[in-house]
Amino acid sequence: MSNSSPNVESLYSKSLKQLCYSMNEDTLVNVLKWLPPSISLQILWKVLKVNNGCEKFVYNLPESKISSIKRGREIAQMSLHNSGYAEPVSYRQMSSETHEGFATIQQTKFVDRFNFSQHIDLNLFSKYLEVTNYRSELFTIFQICIQINGFQFPKHLADEWIKIDIQDESNSVYVHHIDQGLKLGIFLGDAGWFSECALVLSHTYKIITTKWLCHDQNLKLVKIIQCLTKWLLVVSNYHNFEEAKVVLQHMLHTIGIIEKIERRKLCIAYAYVAVSQYYYVLMEFNEAWSWAFKAVYELQDKSADILKLLVISHAIRVCSVLNKLSTARKLINQLHTYEKEIDQNVDVDILLNIACYSLKADLAKDSINSYYIALDSRRNLFGYYNLHTAIVFVDYAYARYVCDYSTTDFNEAMRSILQGIFIMEKIGLPNDNMLLVNAGRIKALILEEKALDIMDRGIDIYIHDGIRDLQADGIKRLLERMKRNMLNEAEALHLKALQVSLQAVGVKALLTAKSYCNLGRLYQSQEKYTQSEQMHLKAIEIKESILGKDNPEVALSLGHLASLYTYQLKKYREAEVLYLRSKTIYETTYGQQYTGLLYDFQGLVEVYRELNDIEKCNQYTENMQRFHETREAWLHEVHTATDENCTKDDFSLEKFKCILNECACDK
Repeated sequence: MSNSSPNVESLYSKSLKQLCYSMNEDTLVNVLKWLPPSISLQILWKVLKVNNGCEKFVYNLPESKISSIKRGREIAQMSLHNSGYAEPVSYRQMSSETHEGFATIQQTKFVDRFNFSQHIDLNLFSKYLEVTNYRSELFTIFQICIQINGFQFPKHLADEWIKIDIQDESNSVYVHHIDQGLKLGIFLGDAGWFSECALVLSHTYKIITTKWLCHDQNLKLVKIIQCLTKWLLVVSNYHNFEEAKVVLQHMLHTIGIIEKIERRKLCIAYAYVAVSQYYYVLMEFNEAWSWAFKAVYELQDKSADILKLLVISHAIRVCSVLNKLSTARKLINQLHTYEKEIDQNVDVDILLNIACYSLKADLAKDSINSYYIALDSRRNLFGYYNLHTAIVFVDYAYARYVCDYSTTDFNEAMRSILQGIFIMEKIGLPNDNMLLVNAGRIKALILEEKALDIMDRGIDIYIHDGIRDLQADGIKRLLERMKRNMLNEAEALHLKALQVSLQAVGVKALLTAKSYCNLGRLYQSQEKYTQSEQMHLKAIEIKESILGKDNPEVALSLGHLASLYTYQLKKYREAEVLYLRSKTIYETTYGQQYTGLLYDFQGLVEVYRELNDIEKCNQYTENMQRFHETREAWLHEVHTATDENCTKDDFSLEKFKCILNECACDK
């Protein structure tokens, strides 16, 4: 049988090819209507000649890793090779026409000879959702439909399902309709259409809880938890916190019921991940970690591999943001023992979670390359005009901003954030959507650094020994005006972020504190020192009221206020107290190798120099030197971290749980 399989497959492929060659619109209609969905989906893919089968769009790691990184870099830099302009686009060239032109190049290429999208209705699409082994192709076909029909296509599909009037109220009909709603909603969320996903799932939840008379309570709980898990994930990731808060209450209630079931077999690990992600987006990282930890322990040996991968990679992200870098590294090493092929979308999700670790662990190149691959993959799978693609642009822009902080070259970070904002606006995100507002906040951070750097760089570029003083003065005034305009734009973006945050989550929220913190730093750059102090004090007050006085987030704001006192207001004794308090928090929470300590040491050196305390100035100068020396060795230890007492070279849940518990067992 195995010997004949290649011939059978070859004959099947040849038949499909012949059918596609002789295709006309009537034949295509019949193919879509009558053939099994798995076959008609393959035929449709071949008929559309998506990207002409070009290897440029094939995702096949690790073989294509280098070329994927190259393509991702070109996307981030907006290299317009196909338009005859090979150099990356500068910030000054970022007009709407430039964006539109670049987006056209990045769109999926296809051939539509038979108006196929006119024949894709809800009924046919629901059949395609049953085909799980061609999901990547379905994602791409779906975004081609959007390219043809416009950005309202997903909403129309969602509305069409919601408007279905169920005449037959039998149990089997409701089960079918609920399953259809779950599959459509989950697909829309996976495809990057979060708002439309939430519409479908909220309607599905209403049907499950108010109309479906199900006598099997276990079955009903399964449907409820499936619905709530994806619903909470998408509204959290969409930063729709008002709706997310409501969904969370339903989720916690349902989890409580399920956890009380004796000898239960239902695994709700991904529901725990959804709750963890809700708190992660709200920056409540300790709460996010407690749920991520529960999710790993909820996994069972018989749990699907894809579930294990998603749960553990989420734990890596939360570990990293809490600076549990050794634990994160061990989890990553163990995750890499999984050798089976992984779905492209899941693989990139894992890659982005590991990129979070790489950024925190000073592996800038690894982090950047991960984002390049993610940009390439998201663009190929979902299209350029897609929220998944935009979110990677925004996340990469911030990562690049952090990586380039020492070089002050923020051009690629700026190009990436502008692309992310452009896509979000183009696909119709409201102006007060917090995803879009957060992208504006990151743009403001980059603008501020570019503005501060513009005088030195501008003088270097424009002023030299041969220039006349009059010209030098004119250039200085020009650069001052450019700096002022950039800082004013940054201020407007930060104020918008604060306003929307206050409306979305209120005053007592870490997202609001972040906005006050950002404004405090900006006002310091604008030489508005009184306002800067007020913003930092508000940020500290909010953080302490939520997290307590000894949390690293509090230490971050203490350091910012201390910097203002040191370098602008000359309040050296007040600054000393703040630096020392920040230092103690970091050392207690993270140990001696946390990067935030370096800023405290630098500040204390400056404080004691101004106070003429030579002994302490020398002490903290030595601390800075020792920090650099020991951190390199510590990072090497982290990057090569293994667990000698608990070694299993396989995808063992026991191993992952031992890592989380910092176990020293003999297994």
